[in-house]
Amino acid sequence: MTGRMGAGVRELLKHKRIATAASGFGVLLGMIPGTGEFTAQFMSYTYAQKTSKKPELFGKGSPEGLIASEAANNAVPAAAMIPLLALGIPGEALTAMMLSVFYVHNVVPGPQLFQNNIDLVYGLYFALIALNVIVFIFLLTSTNLMTKIIRVPTRLLGVMILLLSFVGVYSLRNSLTDCMIAAVFGVLGLVLKRLNLPIVPIILGMVLGGIMEVKLRSALPRLNGPFDMIDRPIAAILFALIVMVIGLHIRTLIKEVRAAQPAEDHDLHDTQTR
Repeated sequence: MTGRMGAGVRELLKHKRIATAASGFGVLLGMIPGTGEFTAQFMSYTYAQKTSKKPELFGKGSPEGLIASEAANNAVPAAAMIPLLALGIPGEALTAMMLSVFYVHNVVPGPQLFQNNIDLVYGLYFALIALNVIVFIFLLTSTNLMTKIIRVPTRLLGVMILLLSFVGVYSLRNSLTDCMIAAVFGVLGLVLKRLNLPIVPIILGMVLGGIMEVKLRSALPRLNGPFDMIDRPIAAILFALIVMVIGLHIRTLIKEVRAAQPAEDHDLHDTQTR
């Protein structure tokens, strides 16, 4: 077991750039309400795949993909505590449940919490540290047992995952309509995968679209002009980052098209020669 753990640590150190970037994604997205681990994992995984020298290994147990997803996943809960404790806004599912527990015990999150009950804040963060230690010990002792899952036939495992997914969807509101919607989007995801189209942008749009529309509608009546939205330094920086990310993505697409064009011309020339 010691040898396997050492190999895992060496793999992590080998891809420390991916781990650092994924942790950054987790912290940033953890502070944004409504995103949570799911969005952080997908964005980190996509980033790792785009920057990897072996992107073809993703989806086949690539260490980079595993490190990116898990680093982002572990960074979100602690970061999600920031909007919860400071503003009373849960960042993801875990903090949403914690908020309900706070209200049961007459604890009101917000700026006053840090003045009147700072011991609770420190206790929560020490509890998160202890939780990570416990999870680490659990994984060390149960990894061999958990790896036996790979011996389960793929078809049987797929059916079990599908069944549990529908049980989870149904348990939210006890609605068969939700299960039908989940089935439709499952088929849509399969079609997109067959067409080699990315699924993540659709998921992000569905998760963040509603939040963005609500915030935009509440902000528009307060504006005197279109540029009032970026008249503050933070807003201007965020807007510049958005423009930069879109510009870099367009640049990458143009490079990919130009790189593929000579190969297509070469194949066409060979066909005409024959």
